[in-house]
Amino acid sequence: MSKKIIYGLVGAAVVFFIISLIIFLQSDSSAEKAKPAEAQSKSVEKVEEPEFINLKVFFYTERSRYMRPVLYELEFPPIREDLYLKFMDLLLKGEENYIKPIPEGVTLRSLYYIEDENLLVLDFNEELIIKFPAGTGTELEFIYFFVDNFCYNFKEIKKVMFSVAGNNIKTLTGHIDMENPFYPNYGYLIDQ
Repeated sequence: MSKKIIYGLVGAAVVFFIISLIIFLQSDSSAEKAKPAEAQSKSVEKVEEPEFINLKVFFYTERSRYMRPVLYELEFPPIREDLYLKFMDLLLKGEENYIKPIPEGVTLRSLYYIEDENLLVLDFNEELIIKFPAGTGTELEFIYFFVDNFCYNFKEIKKVMFSVAGNNIKTLTGHIDMENPFYPNYGYLIDQ
């Protein structure tokens, strides 16, 4: 073969390679431009309607020693403890024309659900001990306001324990032993 033919073939191969490379790069960049539109349409398709849960929140009334239900609907969050926190907000906020057995200034510091024990731990601020009125009846109303509400609405919770400022407490005002968890006593509820 002559040198002219070899140079011609090498030149043709280089031109073919460059044209192929340009075509490949252009097709790759047009595919990249198309991806965001595809991703956007897929993300729109994946949006799901939020799930809601119907709950009965029980409050005391002036005319009865029993708690009566008020119906609520809450959006079901992805984390179960967030649902418990939303529910706790309803309890602490109260409802007009109903009584919540919680002294003013008492807030929840945190809550923990221990799945293996089906136990919910409610940790309140120190105002609970400072401001709580004395009496066995008021302690029982406070305890079962939370225990019955949580156990009634969330079947996975079988018992509730109380703490203050991250510490176990012996009693609120000297009447009821608070060192152990409480099981529900639905005798405080009228479920209408």
